[in-house]
Amino acid sequence: MKKVYILIVAIISLFILGSCGNNNEKEKLKIIDIALTEEDYAFILQKNNLELKNDFNNYLSSIKESGEFDQIVNKYVNNLDGKIGVTPKVSGYVNDENTFVVATNMPFGPFEYKDVDGKAYGIDIEIAIGFAESKGIELVVAEMDFDAIFPSVSTGYSDIGMAGITVTPEREEEFEFTLAYYNASQKLIVKESNKDFDNCKTASDVEEVLSNLKGEKIGYQTGTMGNWYIAGDEGFGFVGFANIEGVGNASLQLICQDVLYGRLYAVVTDELPAEAIVESINSMINGGKLEKFFEYLLQPYYQNLILIGLRNTVLIAIFGLIIGLAIGILIGIIKVAPKYKWYLKALDKITSIYVTAFRGTPIVVQLLMSYYVILPICNIMIDKLIVAIIVFGLNSGAYITEIIRGGINSVDKGQLEASRALGLSYSTSMIKVVIPQAIKNIIPSIGNEFITLVKETSVASFISVMDLYNAFKSIGDSSLEKMVPYLVMSIVYVLLIIIITLIVKLVEKIFAKSDKRN
Repeated sequence: MKKVYILIVAIISLFILGSCGNNNEKEKLKIIDIALTEEDYAFILQKNNLELKNDFNNYLSSIKESGEFDQIVNKYVNNLDGKIGVTPKVSGYVNDENTFVVATNMPFGPFEYKDVDGKAYGIDIEIAIGFAESKGIELVVAEMDFDAIFPSVSTGYSDIGMAGITVTPEREEEFEFTLAYYNASQKLIVKESNKDFDNCKTASDVEEVLSNLKGEKIGYQTGTMGNWYIAGDEGFGFVGFANIEGVGNASLQLICQDVLYGRLYAVVTDELPAEAIVESINSMINGGKLEKFFEYLLQPYYQNLILIGLRNTVLIAIFGLIIGLAIGILIGIIKVAPKYKWYLKALDKITSIYVTAFRGTPIVVQLLMSYYVILPICNIMIDKLIVAIIVFGLNSGAYITEIIRGGINSVDKGQLEASRALGLSYSTSMIKVVIPQAIKNIIPSIGNEFITLVKETSVASFISVMDLYNAFKSIGDSSLEKMVPYLVMSIVYVLLIIIITLIVKLVEKIFAKSDKRN
C-alpha cells in the first residue's frame, strides 16, 4: 500500500513541477494570420439518403434567405447573447423516425462546443436544433472523436455528421453532402516566440518557410484538412512537405499543448477553432488549471457524467469477467478432455480458432469490427454499452480459457482418477471435484484478469461508450484544459485497482481458511 501512496504523491508532484516550469517560461501560443487553404464546410449524410438531404437542404436554404443563418453565425463568431444549447446524450437513445441523431466532435468552437453547464452550443448545433424543431422530432447530439463520425453516419447509427467537415471528392464518393454553409481556411499555430514567419505576407511565403525546415514535426487533428495539407493531396493541389513529419492526434487541444511544450514545431488547423483554443490555453499559462477543472467538476452535468463513466467501467469489467469465466470454464474443460470422440476433436479445433482470433487481435479492432462492421451487416442495432460488454467478455474468455486449462492441469490427476473409480462420470468429476480445486488455484490469475479488464475499458471510447476515461476526457474537452482531468483520472484508476486487489486478497484468505478447516 505504501508503494501506491508514493505513486499518487509522485503523480501530483510531477503535475506541480510541470505547472511551475510552464509558469516560469511564460511561453504562449499565437496564430500566423495567413490563410493557407480555402475550403467549404458542409454536413454529411449516409449515401443515397436523398430524402433527408433534400429536407435539410430546404431548411438550410430557408434560414439563409430569411437572414436567420447570418444571425446564428454572428452570434457565435462575435460571442453575442441568445445562444441556444442542448444536452448531449451518452446512451439510452435509438436512431429511428422519431429522432434526429447528430454525430459531432467537440470542442470545435464556434461550430460546436460544450459550455460549463454541460450543454452543446455552436453554429452547427443551433442549426440542428432548428431543423429538428421544424420536423417535430427529437434531437440527439452524440459526441465522439472526429474520425468516428464517418463510420457512425455510414452505418446508420447517426443521421448526420456536423463537425466543420470539409467537402472533398473522396468523401463525396462515400457520403451525401448537404449544401455548403461556411467558407473556412487552415492556419498555423506556433509559439509566440517563433519569429520564422514574421516576414510572411502570403500562403506561398509560409510554405517556403515550411519547405526549408528540416526534421521538424507539425501536428494536425486526424482526418482533417490539416492532415492532407502536410501530407499532400492532388485533389486540392497540396504538394505536401517531405521534410516535415506530420503528427496526428484526435484531440486538437493536446497537439496545441505539444507546441507549447516544444514537442511540436507547429499545428495546422481550422481558423476559428484555433482562435478559441489558443485563447483558452494562453489564459491558463500563469495558472488557473485547478480552478478551471473544479469549475466544471462542480456542475451537476459533469458529476453525473463521471458517475455514469464509473458505472459503465465497472459494468463492462464485471460482466466481461463473468462472460469470460463462463466461456473459459467451458472451453477449458473441452481442451483437457480426452479426444476419443469425433465431436470432441471438432470442438477442440473450433475453440482453438476462437482463442487464436481473440488473443491475436487487439481489443480495439474487435470493438470496431463488431460495432461498425458485423452488427450493421447483420442489420442489428444494439446499445454500444452492451456491445462493449459482449466484446470484452469474448476477449476475456479467450485468455481465461488458458488460465482455466492451466488450473485444471495443476490439480493432481489422482483426484480425477479417484472420482471416476467411485463411479462418477467424467463431466460430474470435472464439475464437482476438479474445477472447484482449479478455481482456488487460479484466483490470483483471475484477479489479474479483472484488473486488466478495468484498465482496458478505456478503449471502449473508440465506439463512444461513456466510460471513466471518456468522462474525464469530456471535462478536458469542454474546459480546453486536460492536465488536471487526466491527473485526477489516473488517481481514480489507481484507487479502483487498490479496491480490486483488496477484494482478491480477501477471497484468497477465505479459501485458505476453508482449506484449514478441511
